[in-house]
Formats: sequence, structure tokens, C-alpha cells
Amino acid sequence: MEKVRSMLVVGDRFSQFGALDGAVTVSRIAAMLDGQAPASEIPERLLIGQGVSECWRAYLRNRAEARGLQLELVDAPGTGLRTGRHFAHKHRRHNILITDPSQVGVQRYHCHLVVDDECEVMSDHTTGCHLQGMLLIEAARQSFLAVTEWFLLDAKQKYYFVINRLDVSYHRFAFPVGTEIDIALRDVDHSRADRVAAEATIRFLQHGECVAEVQVAYTAIQEGRLLQREEQMAQAVLLQSLATVKDGAARAVQAS
Repeated sequence: MEKVRSMLVVGDRFSQFGALDGAVTVSRIAAMLDGQAPASEIPERLLIGQGVSECWRAYLRNRAEARGLQLELVDAPGTGLRTGRHFAHKHRRHNILITDPSQVGVQRYHCHLVVDDECEVMSDHTTGCHLQGMLLIEAARQSFLAVTEWFLLDAKQKYYFVINRLDVSYHRFAFPVGTEIDIALRDVDHSRADRVAAEATIRFLQHGECVAEVQVAYTAIQEGRLLQREEQMAQAVLLQSLATVKDGAARAVQAS
């Protein structure tokens, strides 16, 4: 039997995709490296797909070295490690879905999708071979946050982001393979010292084809400027809710 040269590895939540010819789940290839398969059945090259965590990558590399195997782990072109928690506005690294953005033109930016099996969006619902639509929406949100934090805002200030409008179009199924994210800003408004407003078009590309597109209008406001106003609005809504309960109780007493 001819030795398998290359396979694409995906996270276990993409088990249906991992069952396709030429693909494998990360737990299956780990088991093979742990001794459940002879060296002749282990591929020489693993292309990293979606769902494979940073810890799994290290584990696969270490197990291959322990068995004396020449196993090459290959990321999709341009894919690197996840961006920082500050730029994606996430506390846990496994919830970060994008790499660091880079500027590729006038108000044009680029990054890659890097999904971890344990991310919050995939924690309770994954079906079929494709990526969830909500996963792409969250990746789009992180993309414009990161671009704005990296390239438009004062790093010494902390900002609060408000989404004014968000529209999404899905053109075809997206699958757990290398995925580029193209971000184009427009109508960037710096006219007020405490905020930046902008619109963005975010496109998800697989092998050069756009699989989904998100249009968003948003504003980044210095946190100190907005928090007090938000708390005032929250208090007003809370009082309205309590008044509704009180009025309902009063009507019930009258009816009795």
C-alpha cells in the first residue's frame, strides 16, 4: 500500500468533514500517533484545518517527534497564531477566531479564520460538514474590532463599541478549511474627539471564492463617555419593568 502523503486535519466537532477521504479528525490522528497505527499509515504532511487548537498542534508535533516520524504541520498560507485578547474583545483565547490583521491597501485589511473546537459559538450545535453561519458573524465582529483597535484608535484609551447595523449574505457553504478574511472600511469619521464611526464590508474567502459577506456600521466611543449614559438607560428600563409588575398586581387586586 502506498504511503499517504498529505491529509487535512480538523477538530472533532467537524467529525463529518473529518470522515471524508483525505481528511482526519485531530483525535483520530493523535490516536494513530499514540501507537494505534504503524508508521506506514501515518501521513507525512498534515494541513491544518479549522477546529485544531494550539494545544493539539503542540501535542501532534511532540508525539511525532517521540516516535521519530517526520510529520510536517502545514498552516493555510498566511495563517498564524490568534490575535490578542484585547483586539478580539475576548477573555479566553479559544474564543478568538481571527489572526492579527494586516493592512494591504488604503482602508483595506486582511486576516485569517482560526477556529478552536472549544470556542463558545460551537459549544452546543454543530451539524453537517460546514461552518456555522453564526461562527462567521462572530468572526466578522472580531475582524472589525481588531482592525479598529489596531489602526484607528488611541492605544492609551479604552473604547466601547456600538453596532448600529449589521447585514449578512451567505453565498454558499463554508467548510473547515483555510479561510481568508478581507476587511474594507469606508466613511471613517474622526470628527468627534471621543469617538470613531465607520462602515465595513467583511468578506470570507475560501480558495478565492467569497462564501459570505457582512456589512456593518459601528461606532467606537471612549468608554468613560458612554458607561454613565448606558447605566442611566438601564436604570430607566429597570424602573419601567418594575412598574409593569406593580401595575399588573394592582389590576389583579381590583379584578378580585
